[in-house]
Amino acid sequence: MRGIDESYRGTHRLALAGASLVLCLIAPLFLAGCDHAPDYSIFGSFFPVWIFSSVAGLLLMAGARALIVRSRIAKYLVAPALLYFSLAIFFTCALWLVFYS
Repeated sequence: MRGIDESYRGTHRLALAGASLVLCLIAPLFLAGCDHAPDYSIFGSFFPVWIFSSVAGLLLMAGARALIVRSRIAKYLVAPALLYFSLAIFFTCALWLVFYS
């Protein structure tokens, strides 16, 4: 019985090593999209563009919140925090796609 257990461990280790080798060879193919990240130089420091998109998305969300409160439909919202969070993400992604895609 002991011989079967040792041979199983040996094949298990061999299969794990083979899977690790395949993963190491395939991983760089998926990382090719990370080659260039858009950024801007401000006073000599490079800032990623996603920071600007997220700040603009938050500002647009604040404007949308002001319109929702002014139109008096805010009291009928079931989950306002979820709505405002979703609006911020929507505006951020939309700005990213419009200006940097």
